[in-house]
Amino acid sequence: MISEEYRGAKQWSRDKQAVATVIWISFLAAAVATMLFFAVFDPSDLAHTLDPELEIGRQAGYAIGFFFFWVIAAGCSGVTAWLVRTARKRDAQHR
Repeated sequence: MISEEYRGAKQWSRDKQAVATVIWISFLAAAVATMLFFAVFDPSDLAHTLDPELEIGRQAGYAIGFFFFWVIAAGCSGVTAWLVRTARKRDAQHR
């Protein structure tokens, strides 16, 4: 039996919140980008275009494409989060 009482959820630090936000937003962006890209292009045809001897199945092509888009989106989201957090604070007088 567990004798400890539940004291509520632990609060995440600001850094953990920023990392989780970047990961989640970039995941969603990669999902949309993957759907749009592979609605037009077939991953096995792309593999044969790059190297005729390269044997990559459709599932592997989808996975590679998704992770490629996820890395790109995470980089963009990370830079955006960094720019927002390092921006100078505005004074109330300048508004």
